Amino acid sequence: MLDTVILKIPRGAYQLKSHMFTPNADILKGAGNYLVKCVSNPTAKDKREGIYRPRLTLIKRMTKKRDEIPLKVEFSVPKMLYGNNVEEVEEKDFDAVVEALHRSMKEMGALVSVEEIKKATVSAFHPSKNIELKDGYTSGFVITELNKVNASKKMDLNKDSFRNNGHSLQFYTNSHSLVVYDKVQDLRKPDKRAIDKDQNSIQGSLFDVLIDKKNKREILRVEVRLAKKVKMNSVIKSLGFKESPTFQEVFKKDLCKKIVLNYWQELVNSKDLFLFDMESNPKKTLEKVFKDNPKIKPKQALYLVGLWALSKEGIRATRAIIERRADKRTWYRIAEDLPLLNDISGKVYHGWVKRINDVLADFAPFKLSTSVVAV
Repeated sequence: MLDTVILKIPRGAYQLKSHMFTPNADILKGAGNYLVKCVSNPTAKDKREGIYRPRLTLIKRMTKKRDEIPLKVEFSVPKMLYGNNVEEVEEKDFDAVVEALHRSMKEMGALVSVEEIKKATVSAFHPSKNIELKDGYTSGFVITELNKVNASKKMDLNKDSFRNNGHSLQFYTNSHSLVVYDKVQDLRKPDKRAIDKDQNSIQGSLFDVLIDKKNKREILRVEVRLAKKVKMNSVIKSLGFKESPTFQEVFKKDLCKKIVLNYWQELVNSKDLFLFDMESNPKKTLEKVFKDNPKIKPKQALYLVGLWALSKEGIRATRAIIERRADKRTWYRIAEDLPLLNDISGKVYHGWVKRINDVLADFAPFKLSTSVVAV
C-alpha cells in the first residue's frame, strides 16, 4: 500500500539530543544563507543486526527565523513494522507503525510525541503494490513487454531506464516517477545497483525463502514515487484528495490505490494495449483487417499491419528508426494511427495483464506465507 514517506515535523514539536546528531562535514551555501546539515542515520551495526531505522535530517539556516527549522524524517513504512517491504501494511497497522517510529526516533535522539507524528506534514511518499504473478509468467518477461510502450511521451516523463538485465523499468523526472521491478531479484543486489537502496539483513534473507524450489515466487513491484511536494499535491488533488496531507491522511488504502491505478492505466490500459495481444501472426492480422474493414484499401491495410508488427517489437524502437530518416513531425503523424491498432488486434491479451489489473483493483495487502518477526 505505502512504502517510503518523508515527514516534516515543525520546530517546537520535537526535542533533540544534539550529541546524537552528526554535523555534515560541509557547510552549505544557498540563496545567500549559510546552512548547516545535521543527521542521525542508521548505523552499520543497525544494518548488520537487521534493526531498521529512519533517516533524520535537520537543516539549520543561519538566519533570525529559527522557528523555520523542520525535522525531516524519511523511512519505509513496512520496514518500520516488519523489517522488510515485501510484506505490505494496511490501514489497521497505522498506530503500530507510528508507535514503532516514535520508539525508533527516541532511540536516535529525537523526541516527538505520537500525536505530532500522526499529524506531521508529508512532503513526499511512495504508494506501491507487490503483485505475485501466476501461470508461469515471470517479472522479467512482464518488464520486457512493458518496455515496448512509449510511456515517456504518455506520462510526460522525460527519462526512462531499462536496466539490471531487464529486472527493472523506470520512467522518471525529478518530481515523480513510475518504477516497475522484479522484487525478488532486487533483494540480492547491493545498494548501489538495487532499486530499493535501503537493504538490511532481514530484507536480504527473504531472497532464499522466495526462490525456494518448492514455493518459488515471482513478485512484480509497481511503485509510484511522488518525490516533490508540488507534484504530489497536483496528483492527489486531481484524484479528489486534499493537498498537503498529514501522515495519517496518506496512510489510506483508497488514496494509494487510486494513485497506483492512475499511473498503471496511463502505462498499459490505454492506447497501447494491443502490444500485449497474444496474436503475433501478421498474415492473420491482415485477414482480420480486411474482414473488419471491407472497404479499406490494400495499401492502408498493409501499412497498419506493418505498423502493428513493428510496434509490437517496441514503439520507441520503431520511432527511433523513423526519426533517423525523417523529422519528429513525421513520427507524430504516424503515431496518430497507433490507436487504430487496438481495433485490429485479436484482443486476447497475455494473462499477466488481467492478473495485474485484478490485483490493483482489489489492492489487498501482500503477505508472505513465511512469518517475519517484526523489528
